[in-house]
Amino acid sequence: MRKKLLLYMGMSALGWMTLAGCTKFLDKQPDDMKTDAMIWNSRKETEAFLYNVYSQIPTDALQQDDPWLGCSDEIDLSWNVYATYNINLGNWNPTTNFYNRYPNYYKAIRASFVFEANVDKCAELSDALKTQYKGEVKFLRAYYYWLLLRQYGPTVLIKELLPIESDWNSMPRSSHDECVEYIVKTLDEAEKDLPLHWQDNKIWLGKPNKVVCRAVKADVLTMAASPQWNGNKEYEAFRNKDGKALVNTTYDENKWKKAADASYEVIKTAESNPETNIRLYKNNENGDGTAFNPYKSVRDLHIKRWNCEIIWGRAGYNPTGWEVHVSPGPNNLGGVGPTQRVVDAFLMNNGRNIDDAASGYVEEGFAATGGPRWNPSNRDVVADRVKMIDELRAGDAWGHWPGDWNMYANREPRFYAAILYNRRIIPQLPADIVKRNYYSTNSAAVKQQDGYGRAELYFGGTSRQSGPYTFFSRTGYLVLKNSDSQSDMRDRIFVNANRHQTLIRYAKVLLDYIEALNEYNPNHPDIQKYWDMIRVRAGVPSVFDVYPQIRGNKDLQREHILTERQIELCFETDRYWTTRRRWLAQSPDDGSPRRKWGDGGRFWGMDINAGNAATNSFAFTDFYKRVSFETRVYDKKMNLFPIPQSEIERNRSLVQNPWW
Repeated sequence: MRKKLLLYMGMSALGWMTLAGCTKFLDKQPDDMKTDAMIWNSRKETEAFLYNVYSQIPTDALQQDDPWLGCSDEIDLSWNVYATYNINLGNWNPTTNFYNRYPNYYKAIRASFVFEANVDKCAELSDALKTQYKGEVKFLRAYYYWLLLRQYGPTVLIKELLPIESDWNSMPRSSHDECVEYIVKTLDEAEKDLPLHWQDNKIWLGKPNKVVCRAVKADVLTMAASPQWNGNKEYEAFRNKDGKALVNTTYDENKWKKAADASYEVIKTAESNPETNIRLYKNNENGDGTAFNPYKSVRDLHIKRWNCEIIWGRAGYNPTGWEVHVSPGPNNLGGVGPTQRVVDAFLMNNGRNIDDAASGYVEEGFAATGGPRWNPSNRDVVADRVKMIDELRAGDAWGHWPGDWNMYANREPRFYAAILYNRRIIPQLPADIVKRNYYSTNSAAVKQQDGYGRAELYFGGTSRQSGPYTFFSRTGYLVLKNSDSQSDMRDRIFVNANRHQTLIRYAKVLLDYIEALNEYNPNHPDIQKYWDMIRVRAGVPSVFDVYPQIRGNKDLQREHILTERQIELCFETDRYWTTRRRWLAQSPDDGSPRRKWGDGGRFWGMDINAGNAATNSFAFTDFYKRVSFETRVYDKKMNLFPIPQSEIERNRSLVQNPWW
């Protein structure tokens, strides 16, 4: 161990995620360094080192941090200043270094070994804390390897603290199976030294515990069982320079069983240990004081701090950047646009898909009546305007209004919790007529100031403006999910600006479980049991009541499971990874605006450029025509990020990812 240790930055337990300045993590010059004695003789300094090991966990909040939203098939980002723009146009290669986390993950992995080797020197820490902290860094080591594996594929496994002067050219990539085995083994070791939960010590919410270890393990094994890595013949030539195969191209159904068992271990832990406080969030079970409301439940699980659905999250998360970017102009940036594909994925309120002739879906025309919950108190829309807005913001009123386009009528609660569509009342504004009218057109030709403040996303609409930058949604929609309706986005007053950011939630584990079960035992009763739990909370009927013919049919059930996943986990970065691990991202463009898979080709939305800016209004119907707003470039090589060329040159034993 060298006398001098590389510099670290102290961070609080509640703010351990990536901060500005951490890009030079453990990479300072000698005059900035601290000695061993300065670090390991002080509890404060030792814990600061630990929290800096946490610092490389990335945020997934928006395009500035990660591409998993802007490069998915569910979102378009209006801005061309972020790398997602060039990635979607195919303008990248191993030298562009877009979202290059590769070196920092390895620096953090090395730091985890440094900490583990030295923490026992700190006499100011109890033996119990030393053991716990070792468990934490083992978890972090496994997690960083998992992030490397997920983004770059089979990676170089360094399993011990090696001297800086080691010959890095002699370290080839390990196989995918070897990486999975090591990550799982390290997670198993980590959980032995961690508590079951943090409910009795909430200042440490955000740290790993046994349930977090098990949930990450389930995530790792689900990807390992998926078609990208389980018997994928297209990776036959993916080998090290010595010929070692990096992917097992023989399909192994048992990998799905391992994944299902891992997910069920999380479920069993939650069900048999109520003190962990892990279950699907429902408003009436969490102090709401009213009857069960599916809209409130699916909305609030993302904004109620550390609620029962959160298995792991980032503490001290500030969502203001997200809320500004998703909220409509003219006072916000309003450029995070859902694609028509995800809009079409949402079910009708009877649980049927919109392409089902029995669903009741109507593509065109204006709704003559509102949905069943649009005006639950039967108020006068003029005289009781303020009370109606208050009910809407509280979540007691929801659904389509009379006069909304039929495409958005009678959809399931998750649709209204996730999508801001044209003419919908903007929730994240106070019940102030003046402030709401600020978002409505009042010209000689168009008078729409009625005190409600509806989203005008068409050409010339007030909500399409975004201050001096003229950013706007290119799809004709904005994301509403994870935006607090109690904020005042006219004056940018954020009511819940310091909350958690969800990294793993319980519904995802349930979806992982039923997906894995379906692949090796499609008749397993747990498929319906846990699928129904998600559907009940979402306020829609069981899929087996709506489509009984799919029962036990692996292919049909898979289709509906993946759609359920697309809906339930939309805008949570899951879609990016699901399309790739299922080997569906490269599905070709068949010319249909209703196609369900493929990250290349034409992407569709509403016609935001139709008509006349001076005369367009909510009555303008040409806006509601499906048009292609972008043609993206996607090739199967993009299922993995390229290994940065600088790393290939630094380690001559590295081989580049296929087709790059």
